[in-house]
Formats: sequence, structure tokens, C-alpha cells
Amino acid sequence: MKILLTTLNAKYVHTALGLWYIYQYCHPEYPELMFKEYNINQELSWVCGELYLEKPKAIAFSCNIWNIEATLTICRWLKQVEPEITVVLGGPEVWSEPVAIMEQNPAVDFIIVGEGELTFKEWLDHFHRTNPDWKRVKGLVFRTTDGIVQNELRPDISDLSILPRPYPEELSDFRQKLLYYETTRGCPYQCQYCLSANEKGVRYFPLEQVKNDLLHFINSKIAQVKFVDRSFNCNPKWAKEIWRFLLEHPGETNFHFEVVADLLDEESIAILQQAPPGAFQFEIGVQSTNPETIRLIQRKMDFSKLAANVTKLVQTTNVFIHLDLIAGLPAEDYASFKRSFNETIQLRPHRLQLGFLKLLKGSGLRNKISEYRYEFTQESPYEILSNQWISYQEILKLKTIEDLLEKYYNSGRFKLSLEYLFSQFESAFDLFEQFADWWKARQYDQFSHKSKDLYGYLLQFYESLGKDSLVFRNLLKYDLLTQERMVELPEWTGGIASELKNFGYEFWKDPTNIEKYIPELSGLSIRDIQRRVLFADFAFDPIQVKLQPWLEPEQDRTVILFVYGKNIRNYRIETTVKSGRM
Repeated sequence: MKILLTTLNAKYVHTALGLWYIYQYCHPEYPELMFKEYNINQELSWVCGELYLEKPKAIAFSCNIWNIEATLTICRWLKQVEPEITVVLGGPEVWSEPVAIMEQNPAVDFIIVGEGELTFKEWLDHFHRTNPDWKRVKGLVFRTTDGIVQNELRPDISDLSILPRPYPEELSDFRQKLLYYETTRGCPYQCQYCLSANEKGVRYFPLEQVKNDLLHFINSKIAQVKFVDRSFNCNPKWAKEIWRFLLEHPGETNFHFEVVADLLDEESIAILQQAPPGAFQFEIGVQSTNPETIRLIQRKMDFSKLAANVTKLVQTTNVFIHLDLIAGLPAEDYASFKRSFNETIQLRPHRLQLGFLKLLKGSGLRNKISEYRYEFTQESPYEILSNQWISYQEILKLKTIEDLLEKYYNSGRFKLSLEYLFSQFESAFDLFEQFADWWKARQYDQFSHKSKDLYGYLLQFYESLGKDSLVFRNLLKYDLLTQERMVELPEWTGGIASELKNFGYEFWKDPTNIEKYIPELSGLSIRDIQRRVLFADFAFDPIQVKLQPWLEPEQDRTVILFVYGKNIRNYRIETTVKSGRM
């Protein structure tokens, strides 16, 4: 009797942690249980065909906001071609309104509400019986001849030690995937836009079990592990113990944590200062800096402390810092969001995500839609269209700003030129707002763009302001060359002086230059070295602008050596070669 667990992940590289827990917990006693993952970018008819060809007696889907419509469609198709198949749904997208979902979708036979390991295992036990007693299974919603029955909820698992490692022993197939993992369940906070506000307290997996799992991931050379703990450092002692452990066992794995920045203490910062580049990345929810907004969403945050700690992390550690803002929260109008944006980007995180409020089923804000006059998409992901504080037109403008923020700030390709631009505008938001108007007027939002073309667009925008572009062109050229080696540069850069090509051959004839700048290439011929480096000339020293972007640089023609590899680096080179191109 084959029973199939499955889901549609948001991306190919994602893993379904919840289903892996259920599979690992149930499979020893029910070896006929199978598990297959798909993703929403695959053709639905193909996915449906693959599931049908497995010939399962029952099929159980994990449902989330990104896959609910597609999942229900597949359920309907499967029932049409195989009416006897039993369909089970679980996951956060079906927990809050299970009866309504079953009333609207006759193809669904059961829904599991809440944590699935114990409930699904008990469901399996009854499914194998001749006369199952579904009323005895807590957390189950099911059909009867008299209608749909919703059983008593099952309490959350109090002792998480009963759960096995969520993934198989052999992880070679997972090395290039994003592996989700949790050390705790629950959240101590009550943020009203989040479903975690419905949970009470935090439960911990055994620390030694966590360490064993993490060491297994490191030894298996997993590329990235993303902790789904809602607030990883809500217990600072717990967080510090795990960070220390990871630093004591270095490897190739990147670890992503969602942390509460205002809970970081000096000891935490000191530990994190020991992390090598690429080891840790932090996602930190700011959401808004408006005190009234923070109050209405019942979020606890000391922004001044958060700002101080984020600044320390950015300036003194190798931790990649990702900050979040949410547009569309209560009491946050367009002007208020502008302040939140400016106060957050001023911290110079490596990434600033501008998200738009999703009115999730079962969330506190979902219950306030009439009071706050929310208009939102009725289909998932239930994203805001407007509310009493912000209009749809303003939301659309923020959408364009968000697109440019991704292309320019979050890409990391325009670090020096953006810093210079920030100094030319009253605020960072003003820059992106004016750029968005310019971008929209030219209908650039209607098609995709090559990365190298984005530099030219930014130059065109700057020139449209009526300013002398000499400095800015040089900074864009520098940013471009810090990203990739380009022998044929765009026309706006002025190219590379032909004298520098001859200069390079002479420069590398001196072995002291190789030893000083590129010792890792010492065994190569000059021709091969030239393919891995580039000399470029500038009207001034761009590195000095990096230090003081608000000052106009002194004209001083400069040659920069760019060395390309896994980590691109550059050096100012003293030379008598002069070019009149820039």
C-alpha cells in the first residue's frame, strides 16, 4: 500500500523540512511511505502525471502560500483520473480554515492541523485498519456521510527529542541545495503579521542532537543551512553555544540565522567577530521604525539598540547582514515608510529587503482588515493593495523602488557609485524615488536587462539631473571592473588606454611585482597572467572616494590593477603611464 508525501517547493534548491521530519519519523514503521519533492516552476500537468504514475493509495501534500492554488489543482486532477486515491493536506496554509477548504474542494479527504509528525503517524495507523476510527485522531479534519468533522487539536510536541534527524544519512544530493533546519520550535513574540504569534513559548531540541546534526551537515559539505528558528537568539546563551560550536568546526557551509539584533550583547559580538568570511549571515527584521506601527503590530524592538548592534556587525565582523522592511503595516503612510527606509538603509546592511505585507490566514492583522480598511489579493499570497494609510498608487511606486533596490543596492555591484549618489541627494529614499520616476517614464520596468546595461542606465539618470558626470563615470567604471573582467568596456567608460596593455607585459617581467601582487599566479606565463588581471586608468583615485564619498576627489590620474578570481581584489599602481581618455 504505497503512500506518498509530496509538496511543491518555491524553488528547486529548497527542501521541505516539515515533510522530511514526518518521513523520517514514520518511515521505520511504515516502509511503504515514499517522499518526492517538486517545485512550482515545473509544469503542473507533468507533476500531476508523475504523481499518478507512482500509483499511490494515498497522497499527502504540504501546503503553503506559494503552492496552495497549484496543489488544489493537482488534487482535483488526480481525483478525476483516480477517484479512489485518498488526498491529505497539511501545512500552515490549511490550518486556519480547514473545514472551509474541504467544503470548497471535494477532492480533499483529510486535513491535518498543526505539527504533523504524531498526527500523520496516527493517521497512517488508522488508514491501515479495516475500520478506522478517525474521531480518535487529534488534529485531524475528515469527511463523513453527515458532513465534515474537525477533531480536537493535538498539543504541540513537548519533548522534541522523540524526533529523529530530519534528513537522510547520505546527503550528497543535498550539497548544492538550501537545507532548512531548526533547533527550536515556537516564538516568544506576538508580531501580528506572523503566524508564529499563535504559538506559546519556545521548545528546544536536545543540544547534543543539534550539534551532531550540524557536524553532519558540515562534514557532508552542504552549501547552505538556513535555520528556521523564528528568533534564533531569543535565548542568548543557546545562540552563543551554537555559534561557538560552528566556529570550532569550520567547513564550507554557510549558516543563515534569523536573529533579534537588539538582544545581541558584547559577548555575542565578540564571538561573531571570529567568524570567517562566508560562514554566517543574519536576517534581521526591522519592519518599521514608526513607534505607533510597532505598537499596533505588537512587536518588541529597541531600534536604537538594533541600529548600534547592526553597525557593529557591519563594521567589525564578516557576518553578511540582511535587514527587512515591510510596506503596508498599520499607521505607516508613505512619508512614514520613507523615514523607516532611510533610517534602515543608513545602517548600510549588505542587503535591504523591501517586502509587502501579506495578510496571512490566521494572523492577527487578518482579523483587522475591516478596522484598517485593508484591500488585498484574495488569492495567495494575500498581498496588500492598499489600506487607510497608504494608497494603491503609492504601493505601486514602492514596487518600482523595490525593483531598483534589488538591481542596484542588493546586487552589490554599485557600492562606490551608490555611496557617491547618496551624498548627492537629501536622502537615500529620495534617490530611489527620483530614479524610479525616471525608470518608469522610460518604461524600463517592462522588460529584463543585462547586468552591464544597468551601469549605463544609472549614468543616464545621473546626467538627466544636469550634473557633470566625470566623477560618476569613473566610479561606475570602477564598480564595473570590481565585478568582472572586461577587455571591451562600454563606450561611456572611455575604455582602457592602449598604453596599459603594453605596460602590463613589462610590469610582470619584474618578479617582485608578481610576488607583491599575485603570488598565487607565479607559475604562469605572462600571457596567462594577463588573462587573469586588468590594468585600468581613472581620472582620480577611486579608493579615496570610497573613504570620503561626500568630497569631490582631487584630479589625479590613477592606474588600478584588478586581480580576478574567487575574490576580486585591486591595487593602486604607481606608474608614469598617462592617458588622456578619462
